[in-house]
Amino acid sequence: MEAIDSLDELGALARTWGELEQVSDPLNPFLSWDWQQAWWEVFGAVHRPLHLVVRDKDLVLGVVPLCQSEQDRDALQFSGGMTLSDRLGFLHLPGREDDVARAALSWAGAHSPADLDLHFLSEGTAPLRALRSQAADLGWDVEEEVEEVCPGLDLPADFDSYLALNLNKKDRHELRRKRRRLDLERPGWRMVGPAELGLDQALDAFLHLLAASGSHKEAFLVPDVRRFFKVMAARLEERGWLRLGLLVAGEQRLAGIFGFTVGSTWHLYNSGYDPAYAALSPGLLCVAEGIRAAIAEGCTRADLLRGDEGYKYHLGAHDERLVHLRLRADRHQ
Repeated sequence: MEAIDSLDELGALARTWGELEQVSDPLNPFLSWDWQQAWWEVFGAVHRPLHLVVRDKDLVLGVVPLCQSEQDRDALQFSGGMTLSDRLGFLHLPGREDDVARAALSWAGAHSPADLDLHFLSEGTAPLRALRSQAADLGWDVEEEVEEVCPGLDLPADFDSYLALNLNKKDRHELRRKRRRLDLERPGWRMVGPAELGLDQALDAFLHLLAASGSHKEAFLVPDVRRFFKVMAARLEERGWLRLGLLVAGEQRLAGIFGFTVGSTWHLYNSGYDPAYAALSPGLLCVAEGIRAAIAEGCTRADLLRGDEGYKYHLGAHDERLVHLRLRADRHQ
C-alpha cells in the first residue's frame, strides 16, 4: 500500500492511472486522470489528497482517490468534488475490486481518525459492492442511503428508432411539435461547436447560457467553477471526448449543451438556454440534438447524469440510483 498525501506527488501517478483507465470498462469519466487533475488544479488549495495505491507485489490492483477538505477534517471523501463530479468511486483491475476495497479500508482504519464519507457510488457497480461488503466483513459500521439519481437511456441505431422506441406517444408528439415550431420561427437554425467557433468562444457562449438559465445556475458559476470548466474543457478536448454544442439561429444563441463521449456513452454534463426564447423550448431541443449526434457517432448509451429534471424523462430516460456510504471503523478493536 502506498499513500500519496501531497499535491506535489500526484503527478507520479499519471502512468499508473492511465493503465487502470485502459482496463476500466466502462470508464467513469469523473475518475479519469484528466478530470481528477483538473479538479486538483483548481481546488487543491483547500483539500488534502490521500490517494491509496493498492499493490500485489509489483502489480497495481487499484487506486482509491480520497481527499480531506479544510472545512471537514473528520471525514475522508472521494476526490473530484461533490458539486462537480456526478459519479464517484475508485479504479481497479477487473475482478480485484474486493482486494482494493479491503486494503484501502484496512489502511484507513489503522492510519486515519476520519470516517469515510463516500458519495455518488452508482448502484450495482463493483466499487459499491466491494466497499459495502468489505466494510461489513471488517466490522465497520455501514450507513447507506440513496442520495441522487442519474437518469439515462439505451440508444438504438438511428434517431427515428429512438423516437419510436424510447419515447411514449405524448412525448414523441411534443418533441416533434416543438421542433416544427422552431423550424417555423427560426428557419435555418443549427448546432455549432468548437470546430467552428474555437473552444474559448464556444465555452464562453455556453457559460453565458448556463448562467442565464436560472439563479441557481448563476450562483453555481463562481469564479473557481468557471476556471474549472476552462481547465477541464481543454483536457477533454485534447482527449477527443468533449461534446460542446450551441443551438443558434443567425446571430442568436438559443441554448447550449456541455457533454463528453467516453467509449460508447454520451454523458450530458450540463445545459443552458436563453430565457428570452423559452417559448421555443430550445433547451429540450438542444439536448435532443445531443442525443441525435450521439447516435450518429455510434453511442449506445446516453447518461443524463445527476438530477431528476423533468425534461430527462420526456426524452426517455430512466433512473439509475446513486448511493451514499458512511463507513466508520471500530478503532477500539
